[in-house]
Amino acid sequence: MSLASRSTYADYLAVEQASGHRHEFIDGVIVAMAGGSGEHNALASRFSTLFGNRVPRGCRSYSPDQRFWIAGSARGRYSDGSIICGKPEYAVHDGQAATNPVIIIEVLSPSSAGDDDGDKRRDFQSLTTLQAYVIAAQDARRVKVYRRNDRGAWHDQPDLYLDGAFDLPGLTAPLTVDAIYDDILDPTGRSLLR
Repeated sequence: MSLASRSTYADYLAVEQASGHRHEFIDGVIVAMAGGSGEHNALASRFSTLFGNRVPRGCRSYSPDQRFWIAGSARGRYSDGSIICGKPEYAVHDGQAATNPVIIIEVLSPSSAGDDDGDKRRDFQSLTTLQAYVIAAQDARRVKVYRRNDRGAWHDQPDLYLDGAFDLPGLTAPLTVDAIYDDILDPTGRSLLR
């Protein structure tokens, strides 16, 4: 469901409460989120499993149902997974919208790729707590990680991983491309779910 007229955030919250589907709030428009493919859903779940085994005490892995408030753009957003360390902080006007993720995961789909690696990435990067924005392709064994540098600024280019291991801030052990994609995509990027 997408409403063409401008809505308030209160309107958005009412729609979210009454609906069985998730929506984002973008520039006064309530936008329904499309369902993911089998590969998309399996990869989001895989990240959740891998995170669950690697988060230290005081950090938690969150499912795609966790909503976030982006104050800089006044948007309500969801991700495909996230990690919050310390006590979750919530927007004053939305007790379900967290504001302090350390890591955000997005699994790219053809319909969301432009937003996930565009406006949505910039929205999440505006949060001062965010240390890594991770983008995983659903049709290739490819992970991009945007990171902050030591001065708190974002690197101009993401780190690209086609194989091997990589670290993410706040995790106790590295992730591997194989652990993310095995049994979902073959080495050439073809789906093993079809």
